[in-house]
Amino acid sequence: MFNLIKMNLYRMSRAVSTWVMAIVAVLFGILQFSSLKLMLDDPLNMFNGSGTDMLGYTVLNGVRTVATFLQNSNVLIILAIFVVMFTNAEHKCGFDKNIIGITKHKWKQTLARWISAVIGMTCIIALGYATMLGLSALFINNFAFGSVAAMFKAFGLMYLSAVTFSAIFFFFTTLFNNSVGGVVASLIISLGILNLFEMLMDLLVKKVVSDPKVLPSDFFYDSVFIKLDLESLTTKAVMIFVATSVIYIAVTLGGSMLLQQKRDVK
Repeated sequence: MFNLIKMNLYRMSRAVSTWVMAIVAVLFGILQFSSLKLMLDDPLNMFNGSGTDMLGYTVLNGVRTVATFLQNSNVLIILAIFVVMFTNAEHKCGFDKNIIGITKHKWKQTLARWISAVIGMTCIIALGYATMLGLSALFINNFAFGSVAAMFKAFGLMYLSAVTFSAIFFFFTTLFNNSVGGVVASLIISLGILNLFEMLMDLLVKKVVSDPKVLPSDFFYDSVFIKLDLESLTTKAVMIFVATSVIYIAVTLGGSMLLQQKRDVK
């Protein structure tokens, strides 16, 4: 397993697409910083003080930087493209097929591939977020880290969500054995198409039940991810979010490994 991961990481580090996605993440971090700088400090007098009204706060702290960068559909698209590209390249690689073909435990190759994708995704997240956080701390006047523990707590939860989404995108790529499944799944989730469907189901339930305790959207991970309020986290909310994430990872990653184990090598 360890040798498979090392092999995958070596090939990932040599791929041009990996470095392109890393650059995209850094550029996105710079873009996020620029937007916050314009709206909070308004150096060009573009908003006449209304920038903070649109943001809903006047001081940028560590938790808000996490929410701005990681609790963002655009980051999901970046991560999805990376995971799908890496996974699909592994599927199409003849060497990869040979490795799968000579082992009885084909699921190990799938698990190693996903772990490698998560490691690469982690590096991309770290680069992008570090860029945004560093620039914000240096150049935004109304910046204060606040509680460092709260920032790391928020970052940990959002990182867990990124790992969960990677497992979801990985599953659909594995299911269809090409990039189409992962790309379509990522677009449906990232562009809010699935969220619109969830809203319609919620409205239908509310029409039938006057005061429903549970709504269909409560079971969809994208809705759980968006609804998590990082600034007012409670122990109950954290436990529910972690449990939901673990369940999604177990189901989607387990499904990917089962598919690979039962599938004929072509």
